[in-house]
Amino acid sequence: MNCSQLLNRTLANQLVCQTQQIAIGPTGPTGTTGTTNIIPGAMKAFTLFLDYSTANAISRVYVPPGLFSPANPTLAAGGIFTADQGTDLIFLGSASPVLNNTAYPFAVGINCSGYISAGRWQPILGGNIGPGVVNYSVVNDYSVNLYGLDLANINGASVAPKPTTGVAAGFLATITIFYV
Repeated sequence: MNCSQLLNRTLANQLVCQTQQIAIGPTGPTGTTGTTNIIPGAMKAFTLFLDYSTANAISRVYVPPGLFSPANPTLAAGGIFTADQGTDLIFLGSASPVLNNTAYPFAVGINCSGYISAGRWQPILGGNIGPGVVNYSVVNDYSVNLYGLDLANINGASVAPKPTTGVAAGFLATITIFYV
């Protein structure tokens, strides 16, 4: 290839890039690149800590601040709850909590971990997240239903021991909900 052919090819590529608006830098537009957030809203994650009275009955929940709408100041502030909170947080005696009036409209994923009898935290098996095991559904914006949070799916149905120190002392499971 001689110099003329190389120059022609370079010029042609530059013109294609400019017409398709795919060039950035000295050969393309010098203005802003536009929005960098393709999905509306930044990804948010909230981790709930769960305690159980039996392997399939949640008895206590730690809710992080900011998960629920400010319309319910008690839940919005977060804290440890040992009873259902109206229709916004329903969990007591169940392995399928219901969260209504959350601060963010749409849950896009979950992750779960459990405290196992060997005395350590570990993530649940990947095969334990999905239909028929640990899963969730979003029927309406600002609401999420969690299913399958019985300890058989999380830590092998172990209700003891419980951690005695650390952030999650006294709890047996966590579930993280990801929102957009």
